[in-house]
Parts: sequence; C-alpha cells; structure tokens
Amino acid sequence: MRHRASAAHVPTAAGAGIAITGVTKTFVSPGGVNVAALRGIDVHAAAGSVTALLGASGSGKSTLLHLLGGMDHPDEGSILVGETDVARLSRRDLVRYRRTVGFVFQHFALLPALTARDNVMLPLVPYRTSFDQRERAEQLLDSVGLGDRPDALPSQLSGGQRQRVAIARALIGGPRLLVADEPTGNLDSATGAEVVSLLLKLREERGVTVVVATHDEALAERCDQRVRIADGRRIGEPEHDAAP
Repeated sequence: MRHRASAAHVPTAAGAGIAITGVTKTFVSPGGVNVAALRGIDVHAAAGSVTALLGASGSGKSTLLHLLGGMDHPDEGSILVGETDVARLSRRDLVRYRRTVGFVFQHFALLPALTARDNVMLPLVPYRTSFDQRERAEQLLDSVGLGDRPDALPSQLSGGQRQRVAIARALIGGPRLLVADEPTGNLDSATGAEVVSLLLKLREERGVTVVVATHDEALAERCDQRVRIADGRRIGEPEHDAAP
C-alpha cells in the first residue's frame, strides 16, 4: 500500500556540490575523424547553486551536461557530484545515478498523447515508490503554476507551459541535481524570463543544484555563477555575484 505524500510539500534531496576536473571527451565523426568536444575542462559549483554554461552552439556545453547527467562517460578526468565520481560508475550504477538527476531539454520532450500529469509521472513509471505518484505530479504541476491543467495535452499548452511541465517532470524524483539544456531556446524573451524565474524559485524552495547550458546572456546574469566555454575549453575564470 502506498503512503500518500503531504499536499503541502514535495520532498527533495539536498543539492549536491559539483567538481569537474580535467574532463576530456572525443567523438568520431561519420567520416571517421576524431572530434574533441571537451578538452581538459574544469568546472566547480557549490551545492544548491545555479551555474550557467555559456557558449556558442558546438562549444561543448551539451556534451558537458550529458556527462554530468550520467548519459555518457568522459575519456579522461573526474566528475564528482556529491561523493559520487560519475566518470567511474558502471552501466548499472549509472542507471541508478540518473534517477538522482532531473533533466530539462530545449524541445520539452513531452509525449504528445499523454496529459500533463502523465508526462510528469513518466520517469517513475518503471518504479515502485513510497508515495502516490499521481498526487505528487499534481503537487508539482501546482508548484509550476499549472495546477488547473493536469489533464491538458501538450498540444493544448503554450511553449512556456510545456516547459513548465518538463520542469515538474524533472523534479518528480526529488533530484539532487537538475541539468537544463537551452531551456529557453524555443521561447520568446518574456516567456523565457518567466521560466528562468521559475527555476530560481524552485532552487530556493528545494535546494537542488542547477546547471544550465545557454547562449542567453540575460538568463546567465541571473545565475550564481557563469562559466564560459569555447571549443571544449573554459575561457577565463568563472564569473560570480549574479544580479538580483
């Protein structure tokens, strides 16, 4: 029998500190040419902070997020998330690790035939939980301002609303880390600003560590730390003291 979660609070694990050191990743192009996506990059982030990875398309931002989220292994270097070196995990342990990470994508990645509620519940479908998944999904939709739209299909929602559903989905497992790849890339500037405000609000409420890949300077200025990347390398020192 499941225990129903409190309607007032959706639990979240404390955010994890991040230490990425000397990470290198090379891919082989369809033509057989080695392409260095990351070249000995270092990035550090405090637990509960919001870090922006800034750079042009192809700079290595998305590759770094994929490695941080356990979706791939680096060729060299270490990726510490809390006490876990993600770069050293086995395939089986990577599956477990990914359950502690929330993912938000530029194109929302919602299933069109599922309601907002069911899309939020989707990451937990294969697992038994000690809480009512439907109730938690509805709580999260309420926390992102969509408490009145649980039965809406993605086609019935605006771009900003679909991204809100995607953020709720990323949080349903109570992650320590949330990685967002160009979360405002498909949104107009006003809607994008609302999504950024939501991410910052949820960080304050839940303590989750957030890493955002973006080329949007306005978004980055609102983060605690900005790390600039070009050609797979960090440029200069991280910039701190975000504007209020």
